[in-house]
Amino acid sequence: MELPLTNTVLHDPVYAQTMETLQELEQDRIFCRHGMAHCLDVARITMLLCREHGVGAEPDMVYAAALLHDIGRAAEYTGGIPHEEASIPLARTILTECHAPAAVQEQILHLIACHRHARKEDGSLAYLFSLADKRSRCCFACPAYAECSWAEERRNLTITE
Repeated sequence: MELPLTNTVLHDPVYAQTMETLQELEQDRIFCRHGMAHCLDVARITMLLCREHGVGAEPDMVYAAALLHDIGRAAEYTGGIPHEEASIPLARTILTECHAPAAVQEQILHLIACHRHARKEDGSLAYLFSLADKRSRCCFACPAYAECSWAEERRNLTITE
């Protein structure tokens, strides 16, 4: 039986190694971390928002995108490359290794590319994915709130917007 794409990504050696490296790099980070809990929160919130807004979305694709959307964080920390840019080639490599269809790869790469700056007019699913990424952050309850460099308007200060 073939695994869904999400689980294939999860067990991909490049994905696993990159996430391990990211976990090591964020070990002492007092701000938001980008591990499995965050990825799953983004996927689940995206699916809830899709249902709320009547947007059709394939759960396996959304979950795979969520697993991969911050995969470039390690490159951002070590090389200064914005993570949404660094995530694209790495995600493409992983998706190709996982035999994801080209159309699914392009959908996932689009969500990754615009997850930090999507606006409503950028497309419904992209916007909801971006919104889910923001809503997954509990800035209103963060112990490092005072030290955070995020602008006030970027912070998630409520449970829902």
